[in-house]
Amino acid sequence: MGERDPLEALGVQSEWIWGNDLETIVFAQVFGHGKTLIFRFTLDSKQQPQSLTTRIVNCYHDLTVDSASATFPDRPSMRTAIWSAIAAVWAKCSEQPAIKDPDVIIDVYDTGSTDVPSRITWSICHDDIFNNFIHLLLPPSQLLVKQPPIDTVVDLTSLTRLGQLGGRGCTTLVHTVSNPKSQFVFKGIDFRTFLNFYESGRIKEEVKTYYRSIELVSSMPPHPNIMAPANALVTICKTGDDRPVVCGTLHALLPNGNLGSHIEENNDSGERIPLSRKALWCYQMAAAVAHTHFVAHTYHMDIKPGNFLLDADHNLVLIDWEQNDAPISTAAPEIDGTWDVEEIPAEGLTTTTLRYTKYTGPERRNMPENTPGNSGWNVWNVFPVWNDQCPKALELAEVFSLGRSMWMLLRQPDMNAFEDITRTAEVVEDWASSDDIPAHWKKVVQDCLKHSPNERISLRELLKFWDSARHEVNTNGLSL
Repeated sequence: MGERDPLEALGVQSEWIWGNDLETIVFAQVFGHGKTLIFRFTLDSKQQPQSLTTRIVNCYHDLTVDSASATFPDRPSMRTAIWSAIAAVWAKCSEQPAIKDPDVIIDVYDTGSTDVPSRITWSICHDDIFNNFIHLLLPPSQLLVKQPPIDTVVDLTSLTRLGQLGGRGCTTLVHTVSNPKSQFVFKGIDFRTFLNFYESGRIKEEVKTYYRSIELVSSMPPHPNIMAPANALVTICKTGDDRPVVCGTLHALLPNGNLGSHIEENNDSGERIPLSRKALWCYQMAAAVAHTHFVAHTYHMDIKPGNFLLDADHNLVLIDWEQNDAPISTAAPEIDGTWDVEEIPAEGLTTTTLRYTKYTGPERRNMPENTPGNSGWNVWNVFPVWNDQCPKALELAEVFSLGRSMWMLLRQPDMNAFEDITRTAEVVEDWASSDDIPAHWKKVVQDCLKHSPNERISLRELLKFWDSARHEVNTNGLSL
């Protein structure tokens, strides 16, 4: 029997399991029949050490126990116990009207008996911690949102989840209660995200980052290859309170997945993406980033194939504008937090060059102490610094990320192979099985990936190259 079989037999999907920092609680979230419920398993010293909830907490947090019967032999068996316990109580608890309230957590218990099969019980808890979640959020009037109009808001309770999507934080497919055929993407901070991060204080930064991304996208001049501003703000209220605060946004659904997944799907089917499509997509990637730097005068930081969605016409759209982390697989080597840079006149020329200096001063930090990740930019993020002091350095860093992303598209390597790398230098840009790629395409990508930023092609030159290449493909029929 599979871990999730008991839930799937009920038409319910298991979604998340996480624990608290005090190592006394394990949460689990499931979704089914238009309902999303959070369950809580709590360590209770008054219970028998063999009780289900205690064993779950002991196993999840890897706590020291006196007996093997006070835990599970492995994590798969623990997950099976969690999903089976939820399946045992789902039918009755999901019928209760109170579970629609946004502050609800369902506590799960059992008799703790070792003589007979445990009897699983449950209770609905309207947890006061929900108010702490609401207090972190801002009313619509305090967000600097130019588009949509500030009065374009919908209440969270008017949305029904259809399933979790990929992406950072809470990204969910939803429809409105009034129109079940509608489909939107909800992106924001939900109660689960709060419960996951509130103890460490990380949730404050999550909220701040999310609001910043809303404001950034709203203020950017529009571009066809850049994520459009939200269709609406999504609000939530405390129970018994009619003052709404913003917990998310609704976006149009882009139905064809992301570029990284598209590459992998073609690899799985043994197909090469046509050259005409590759040239167009390389152009659209460059166009989106060029607009970001030269028109919006900002940066992205998280350039990778997975952050380019395909719209209904299979054009690329750059998403995820949090500006607080970079993908190791496409990061430029100089953004590791150990370099300072300045733009100086090039010797004997009328142009400028970049001079990089290794930082040797005391430890510095411009990212919060609780920022996740072990990369240099999780401590000292050069992007906001260079955006103010040396935009050319930032441009060339993102040219590197574009080059690595373009190589992934042209070469079509195994995308899963990049999940475990710890340094960008571990990626080797070979051209195996790429005889169909024109030599000058390979060269321009290699020009993006020069270790020295001063040797890289400029973003304007890169955009011009791919604008020419996409027309060349169509003229010469290279896609055949």
